[in-house]
Amino acid sequence: MNFKKYLFLAACSTLSYNLLAQSSGQNYTISPYSNFGLGEVLNTNLAQAGYLSQTYTGAYSYSFLNPATLGNLKYTSLDFGLNARYGVIETQGQSRSFQGGSLSYLSLAFKTMRRYIPQFSDSAGTKKRTGTFPISWNSYFSIYPSTSVGYNYTVENTTPFLTRVSHSGKGGVNTVEFGNAFGFGKHINVGYSGAFLIGQITDRSLVSAPDSADLYIIDDDRTANIRGYKHQVGVMLRLGSDSAKHTFGASYRFYSGVKASNQRLTQVFGLTATGYTQPDTVLNIEGSYQKISMPAGFGFGYNFSFRNKIAIGLDYYRENWANYTSYFQSSQKLANRSDYGLSFTLNPLDEKPNKSKKMPLPVRFGLRYSQTQNVFTKSGSNVNITENAAYFGFGLPITRRYFDNTVIRSMLNVRFDYVNRGTLNSGLAKEQYLITTLSFNLGDVWFQRRKFD
Repeated sequence: MNFKKYLFLAACSTLSYNLLAQSSGQNYTISPYSNFGLGEVLNTNLAQAGYLSQTYTGAYSYSFLNPATLGNLKYTSLDFGLNARYGVIETQGQSRSFQGGSLSYLSLAFKTMRRYIPQFSDSAGTKKRTGTFPISWNSYFSIYPSTSVGYNYTVENTTPFLTRVSHSGKGGVNTVEFGNAFGFGKHINVGYSGAFLIGQITDRSLVSAPDSADLYIIDDDRTANIRGYKHQVGVMLRLGSDSAKHTFGASYRFYSGVKASNQRLTQVFGLTATGYTQPDTVLNIEGSYQKISMPAGFGFGYNFSFRNKIAIGLDYYRENWANYTSYFQSSQKLANRSDYGLSFTLNPLDEKPNKSKKMPLPVRFGLRYSQTQNVFTKSGSNVNITENAAYFGFGLPITRRYFDNTVIRSMLNVRFDYVNRGTLNSGLAKEQYLITTLSFNLGDVWFQRRKFD
């Protein structure tokens, strides 16, 4: 790999890290449901993966949620994506629109090692070479947001007198991840990824009593800084022939050393005809880092491909948010989250077929149903917030030849998502989003020495 490629990679990494660090979750949502836990769970993945978190794999492709899917990588693959979101939030006869966008991810995957172990047969005392047993090691480095926080809403209470509580918050948790996958033969891959979590969540609440004779306002500001480590282990099994392929995948996620510091400043001041009174500081806490308990998760999936013309995939992922505990959110109640995905792909092969003059355009669409971690108690019964989503996307491939006549391809991926979350019942909010994602998958051959100039 020449100096220009190193320089380009360093520039992309620095830019993406600065964007993530400055935005702390980015301008991605304005959902009141992101005021619970660590925010809106994104389960970030490559745009071309759709809802296939466990079995999306290829010569240039893999999944962030199952590191074993990296085992089929053949070429160096640089991925980065951008998204734009438009949303409408409705509650109690009122609506509000939202426009935002963010960096989706930056990821670089590459081959680390290839070995071919000769296999022999023994016939009449003579050894004859019958083939090789391939062993591979691939790696990737990625940066992406895991959760996003963004809300701004007001709650009124008329008992025993009129009060208003305005809530606003922003931030999120970002992930810096390094993963590895090992392939044994043509059928079995195993993988592990380790990640560093870094994030900040801010919350501000203003409590006021507009109809009181002496108007007092309570300003409560909280900031939580999160640090810790995320681990994922995965396995993938591929069976079948060239015409019919079956892929099974599973992964498990867990956390270690996750801590958070909590800063809090609470002030009380009055409102008079001439202005505000001098604030009276009630609380000023500079908390040290304390341990919080993060939810473990697991998933499994199945994908069937027929003659590389059509593929159908099923996916399930569960996160045990009911086990989430945090000393600065001790009063919150969360439920376990479950995501069910169904994906269809036309022309699923992500590399140019050997006997094809042109690479066919991949077309993707899918459906997802989620029981989110947000649960509310209304009139003695629990109301679980659900989410329905659908997407449509396609890829525009660009092929070129390498110095040894190898065909390398890059691809521009375009994706459109529709998301419907929540309910208008029980005084809750209903949200609808349209999300457009534009991603670039750039293929190349790096770390390979030319045999001639």
